[in-house]
Amino acid sequence: MNLPLQFAACIAIIAGAVSLYLGAPNQSWLSRPLPALRSCVAGAALLLLGVFLWRETVQLSTAIFATLVLTMLLFIVFPCLGALRIIVGKTP
Repeated sequence: MNLPLQFAACIAIIAGAVSLYLGAPNQSWLSRPLPALRSCVAGAALLLLGVFLWRETVQLSTAIFATLVLTMLLFIVFPCLGALRIIVGKTP
């Protein structure tokens, strides 16, 4: 297996998930969400890039499954990070 290619796939998928999250109206990282259309197009393109990069080292079905699993994990972690930022930012 080609480790740099897999690392690049993970980075592309993380960037795609961040782009999709920041375009959502209920995201908690920015004061205003990014433009929805641009965010969705960029996020989808980066997720597809991640699938194609992983496709070079594993089977297509494995690449799609791994992309979906990593994306689901990130969509769980991102709101938690936003809530943590709000909690830590409060001063008594």
